[in-house]
Amino acid sequence: MIILVEDSLGWQNRLIDKASVRFRLTTKRMYHNGMSFFSAMKGDDRLAARKNPLSDKAYELYKSGMKLVDIATQLNCSDATIRTWKNRYKWDDNESETFQKKNETKRNVSKGKDTTARKKLTPKQEAFQAEFIGNGGNATQAAKNAGYAESGAGVQGHRLLMNANVSERIAEQMERIEKEQHRDIMSLAEIQERRSLIAKGKVTDDKGYPDFASQLKAMDGLEKALTIAEKQKIEREEKEKREKAPLWTVPITDITSDFVEIYRTVHEAFAGEIDVHEIVSKGGRGSIKSNFWGDLAYETIRQDPQAHIVYTRRYKVDLRGSVYNQFMKTVIRYNDMDNWDFKQSPMCAVYKPTGQMVMFVGADKPISLKSFNVPFGYVKLLIHEECDEMAGVEQMDNIEDTFLRSDTPALDIKIFNPPKSKNNFMNQYVEECRNKPQTRVCHSYYYNVPVKWLGKRFFERAEWFKAHKPLYYRNNYLGEVTGTGGGIFDNVEERTITDAEIENMPFFYYGLDFGFEHPQTFEVAYYDEDADTLYCVSEVFAKRCKNSTFARKIKKYIEEEIICDSARPDAIAEMQDWGFNAIGAKKRWGSGKGRDYCWEWLQQTTKIVVDPERCPHLAHELTTLEHEQLADGSFSDAYPKIGEDCTMALIYGLNRVIMESRRNNGLYDDEIDEDEEEENEEYED
Repeated sequence: MIILVEDSLGWQNRLIDKASVRFRLTTKRMYHNGMSFFSAMKGDDRLAARKNPLSDKAYELYKSGMKLVDIATQLNCSDATIRTWKNRYKWDDNESETFQKKNETKRNVSKGKDTTARKKLTPKQEAFQAEFIGNGGNATQAAKNAGYAESGAGVQGHRLLMNANVSERIAEQMERIEKEQHRDIMSLAEIQERRSLIAKGKVTDDKGYPDFASQLKAMDGLEKALTIAEKQKIEREEKEKREKAPLWTVPITDITSDFVEIYRTVHEAFAGEIDVHEIVSKGGRGSIKSNFWGDLAYETIRQDPQAHIVYTRRYKVDLRGSVYNQFMKTVIRYNDMDNWDFKQSPMCAVYKPTGQMVMFVGADKPISLKSFNVPFGYVKLLIHEECDEMAGVEQMDNIEDTFLRSDTPALDIKIFNPPKSKNNFMNQYVEECRNKPQTRVCHSYYYNVPVKWLGKRFFERAEWFKAHKPLYYRNNYLGEVTGTGGGIFDNVEERTITDAEIENMPFFYYGLDFGFEHPQTFEVAYYDEDADTLYCVSEVFAKRCKNSTFARKIKKYIEEEIICDSARPDAIAEMQDWGFNAIGAKKRWGSGKGRDYCWEWLQQTTKIVVDPERCPHLAHELTTLEHEQLADGSFSDAYPKIGEDCTMALIYGLNRVIMESRRNNGLYDDEIDEDEEEENEEYED
């Protein structure tokens, strides 16, 4: 049984049998003549009305002496399409004998072949072509009937179809039959109708019984035909959508005023109208930097079938919870998940209609970067998220050298929230970029974003910080550089805390950091939530001190809840054996962020009041601790891990406050993962 399937060009027909593709008109003249043959058998002249306008351009180029492969490249068509037009519209017949000979000679010389007249077919080949046309395109059966060995009939039939002399002969015979019009070939609709009747058991044998084997075969063939037709329909619709769509389709209502100019810049850069290769996108919290570039990445994939996107962060572990999920949200917002396949290993998103990729790579494994290769096309957007976390500009330059080619209209995008220190390498890089003609700098602000996008609560929190913590507000919400150096705490007030003040404090927090060679420290503090002020009122400090000895030093606090460094469960167990209400602090070190959250919480309090007489060692740490200074004189954003024993004891004591503040206010994470939820529940129990 043969099925005619309409493809994306209109009334072009493929012949597919019940088991495999039996009849592919592989030579281009045979294919299109065959198509005309089947159309003519039904008196269908619609094919001629669908002439591609590019064929005329191709013909003019052919007349100028251009090779078919070069014509295909210039017109962005396949070689097969150009050869099809040449045969269908008889380009050589339209030219003078001199022109034909000239081009024939030129093509023959370039190929190094002698193109003489077609060789005469052997008797078996003649028999094959006759059987092939007679049975409706079953190459295997035609080979068997022509006398070829049955064991290799399938392979032999394919080879015969690929033989230029045989295919030309088949084409000639089909042209002849077409002219005679003495056969009536079933239309696609008729074939499908017939198969449907068989599949439903309405066509029976001579005894009146349905042939179940034929039913199954008919259903299989019908399914293949309909599947192919549906696929071709989708491809045709997708192609039409691409052709009709403007270059960029991000709704103007999704672009805040901060990004209008940079949006135009991207458009012009991709069009080759301006020489821009790099964009630095900075701004405070809630300024929708990631949303904007996510939309642009999505539209770049949709508008350029050769484009791929690469997202990077310094640490691979941070990709899933940030840029990967962010891009997935973008796709969901465009209601397009059916066209995407999100994978975990390697972490990427594949656009199924074209195979284009959005890849997510970590810069912490340079060797793995070399293994990322796009299957075709090129990387058009390289997006560095949270690039201030990178080891430096050089690290991003190396990644750029890996993925971007100089001969493509690609952009390198650097996105970050400016750290408060002016010595941070990205803050310094921004200043350098202002004098780079191929780089643009964009700064975005939350207050230019519609309230409904961020939520009323976000703006309320921003206003609270603006009123109570102006430095924190300027850095985190406005993206301003507020620090002048490497100092960590700029909110410390050293003064005497009177006994009267302490008596009015309703409760205290107690924290213990174990040590021996390093100091073992114990801190007592009170946190006034309404005033957002921390009071440090007492400490115990000792070096090379046994736990038992240190326990006697703090014996008066034996009934109080003391939160200790959970890294020492043995020491905590000893404290409990001695009668202390000691428990381990709940941490979230897994992503390397838990410790940072705690330090940030201290930085963000309105005031830390420390009594230098009562807490001399803590006072010294809070006023002298600095970020690590790098070789170039700038300061790292990392917090110190040496000489911070008192500070860590203070943090452990405030463990409940810090974790609850993060949970309730969402200052650091908007979502708390399941592991952390379980930890907190266990903690509360």
